[in-house]
Amino acid sequence: MAPASGSSKIITMNNISFKPFLICVLASSTLLLSVSAQGQQYKTMADTTRLNKKYGEISLEISKLNTKLIEEKNKTDNFHSKSASSASEAVSTGQASRNQAEVATNGNTTDTKKAVKDAKEADSKANDAKNAVADEKSNNKKINQLTAQIEQKQKLLRDLDSQRAAILASYPPVSNNKPDSVKAL
Repeated sequence: MAPASGSSKIITMNNISFKPFLICVLASSTLLLSVSAQGQQYKTMADTTRLNKKYGEISLEISKLNTKLIEEKNKTDNFHSKSASSASEAVSTGQASRNQAEVATNGNTTDTKKAVKDAKEADSKANDAKNAVADEKSNNKKINQLTAQIEQKQKLLRDLDSQRAAILASYPPVSNNKPDSVKAL
């Protein structure tokens, strides 16, 4: 069968169309080349001063983030001990309130007032324990965020290192081929 004149036929091999494949390959290679060219901000030896400045800024930011991370980790220990002690205090206060309520059932108003006071104190301790657990969770979230920020900044430093290496690799090394001023006799 001969194709009709003037009609275009897609090149196929084993019933696989190459046109979509070719489009995907071209799009992927264009994207890859544009990303690699775009990622290299610093390209010449004159750019190294800006690169060094940016490197110093990012290093300082990492130091500050590490300081915050250490502070937050120290807070975590405090929150953990606070939540444990608050929970045990809430249990003991709740038990005391329960005991007082059993005594108050006899109809004595003094015992009833004491039972109400103990119940409020137990509720307060339970809320403190709940807040301490929430504070600990919030603190762990902050720690995870700081860790992610530090990793991101370290990635930027690695990128700057590779850009610096690319700049230095593109320039020939400076040689010191000056003749000796003192000749051997």
